[in-house]
Amino acid sequence: MSVSAENARPETGTGRAHLAMLGFVFLVSTSFPVGHAITGDLAPAVLTALRFCLAATIFAGIATFKGLWQRPKLSRFPVYILIAIVLNIFFVTMFEALRYTSALNAGAVFTLLPAFTAIAGFLLLRQKSSRRQIACLAIGAAGALLVLYGADLDRLLRFEIGTGETIFLVGVISYAFYSPLMRLLNRGEPLEVFNFWILTCGAVMLLAYGHEDLGRTVWSDVPSLAFVGVAYLAIFPTASSFFFATYASLRLPSGPVMAYTYLLPSFVLFETLALGAPWPGLWTLAGVAVTSVATLALQRDTRRTG
Repeated sequence: MSVSAENARPETGTGRAHLAMLGFVFLVSTSFPVGHAITGDLAPAVLTALRFCLAATIFAGIATFKGLWQRPKLSRFPVYILIAIVLNIFFVTMFEALRYTSALNAGAVFTLLPAFTAIAGFLLLRQKSSRRQIACLAIGAAGALLVLYGADLDRLLRFEIGTGETIFLVGVISYAFYSPLMRLLNRGEPLEVFNFWILTCGAVMLLAYGHEDLGRTVWSDVPSLAFVGVAYLAIFPTASSFFFATYASLRLPSGPVMAYTYLLPSFVLFETLALGAPWPGLWTLAGVAVTSVATLALQRDTRRTG
């Protein structure tokens, strides 16, 4: 059965929405080490366009299997394009940032997303956060700063961040509008069809934007593992996480939806360790712990007040 805004009232299905966000964060976390491994093989715009094309094909197959296709309305394409622009900025800056910074640092920047999403939710939907939720968002942001700066207090006081972190911060601010826009602009379309058009519009824009990089790409020189990585990113962190995030966005307030991203540094840390990376310093581990505590506290408050 397809999910749409008509049968996805915020007060129903909240338990499954929380599980969906947990799956979303885990899948997104895997995109950082995978993206870090392959971002040197393909230009960010080309890599993201390939990812979107594959994910759109997946959604098209699901929609065809379920018989969900309807004649698209031209009036809806500005919506698809707007959301696609938000996603394009996020994914392109992520892959560009991973050329300059580590997967763990990029994951730490991503944990600033709930605070920005709460602001976007207020601006677009007038969703308000409680004082406890604001405190949890601040604690989570503090944990992210610990991961980024560790014991280097001088850099923290000057708020110096690296090139990669600065690039990705732009993408995170853009992505903060994804959840409230999905909630605001969905008009009952099945998620499979809705996401197909968003990804298709995004892929077309990326191919136009990155046409020079596309023309310079020597496909025979691209390692096979890069294509495997793109396929993985399309199937799991893109297609699956899109469904999870959209499902949750239609049932939970924007801030708490993205609060689960505070768990992302923990996932990224364990994933990079499993791939052979050395253990980080104590300050970094402390930052990961703080972000995890912020997630648990914020979700407890969400269930109490939601």
